[in-house]
Amino acid sequence: METKPIKVLLIEDNPGDARLMQELLSEERNTAFDLVQVDRLTAGIETLIVGGIDIVLLDLTLPDSSGLETFVKTHTSAPHVPIIVLSGLNDEEMAVRAVREGAQDYLVKGQVDTKLLVRAMQYAIERKRAGEDLRIQQEFLRNVIDADPNLIFVKDQDGYFTLVNQAVTELYGATTVYDMIGKKDAHFNSHQEEVERFLQDDREVTRLLKEKRIPVERITDSHGNVRWLQTVKRPILSPDGKTHNVLGISTDITERRLAEEMLKESLEKLRKSMEGTIQAIAMTVELKDPYTAGHQRRVAELASAIAREMNLSSDQIYGIQLAAGIHDIGKISIPAEILSKPGKISVIEFNLIKTHPQVGYEILKTVEFPWPIADIVLQHHERIDGSGYPFGLVDQEITLETKIISVADVVEAMSSHRPYRPSLGMDLALQEISEKSGKIYDPNIVEICLKLFNNKGFKFQLTETTF
Repeated sequence: METKPIKVLLIEDNPGDARLMQELLSEERNTAFDLVQVDRLTAGIETLIVGGIDIVLLDLTLPDSSGLETFVKTHTSAPHVPIIVLSGLNDEEMAVRAVREGAQDYLVKGQVDTKLLVRAMQYAIERKRAGEDLRIQQEFLRNVIDADPNLIFVKDQDGYFTLVNQAVTELYGATTVYDMIGKKDAHFNSHQEEVERFLQDDREVTRLLKEKRIPVERITDSHGNVRWLQTVKRPILSPDGKTHNVLGISTDITERRLAEEMLKESLEKLRKSMEGTIQAIAMTVELKDPYTAGHQRRVAELASAIAREMNLSSDQIYGIQLAAGIHDIGKISIPAEILSKPGKISVIEFNLIKTHPQVGYEILKTVEFPWPIADIVLQHHERIDGSGYPFGLVDQEITLETKIISVADVVEAMSSHRPYRPSLGMDLALQEISEKSGKIYDPNIVEICLKLFNNKGFKFQLTETTF
């Protein structure tokens, strides 16, 4: 495939110098050139505007322009076309100024041969193309990060912004992204504690060269509104490869945080409402049998203490407390004269009392608690050897919450006064669960209950007289 010739625009008013450039290019055998020559800057600019030029060879002294202004006008008319300045003078100062303005090279006419000229032109085109590719990539990157709703920024080791996206400028109230370059947070944020916290985080990242994740941080925007961010900061090498900058990406979680706070408030209201419901249910039993009501509260007290000692979650402990507080709700169906009977009850009466777990379950089963309250109430007289009621469940069939409440239930009942008998005492109650540990009571729960009383001084805070 034949390579397309490099189209060269020579802006040169000296016929001799123009012929020299043409001859030098014609001597090149490996690269084809298509030379167009004009002797005025205006003609050169018109040619550039038409397009198709790959590179410009420019004499700075022309009939209609002279000096560095000649280059500036040419470069402005076609900023993406590489320009090599040709000069009859070896003027180092002018060469430096021209390169700073964007010239790809500065050649002295009398010192140029074919090899130097061709190499300079090829390098100029390659550098310009590379620069243009870089510019396109940077523009693409800029468009990408500006479209990102997250706050994206880069700071140098001294805390100065070297890159920000549109979201950051909007937060801080800057007009453009370039207004923030070379400035610090303190230029835009008057809240010293926030600025100092940002700076400390940045220093930590550059010192440890380790990513830092900040789940929640507070920042005040340009309107004085508090915003909440979730931020990741990580170290990146500076362009010169000598120091580490900080790349930060922050997600605005203000709306989510406000929603979480509203949800938290709603859950708290729901919790209080549920507690009120539980208390109302418990009061219905208390009105009928004060002993049962006091018993439930004390069982809840001990069961919660056991659960805490077992390191159960706060949510699980709360569920145990609620379930224990109404575990005898089914006794509302038992005649008051049986519940408060001072003497020994008959078999028929005891069988009637044994229905209270099922009755309690029927009352609670349609209530949508976050915990298995109805099942706990149903099982609270089951025993791990299957000797309990109403279903004779064994070990793994009984919930952990029920096993805890069962132990607390027995200890409280035996150590408290009842209409049909005086208190049997705490020693006898603890002896009961100790002797039957692993038989009808969960051994781990029994061990913890004994430790609470014997080693940690547990005592019921809610006395029988409280009720």
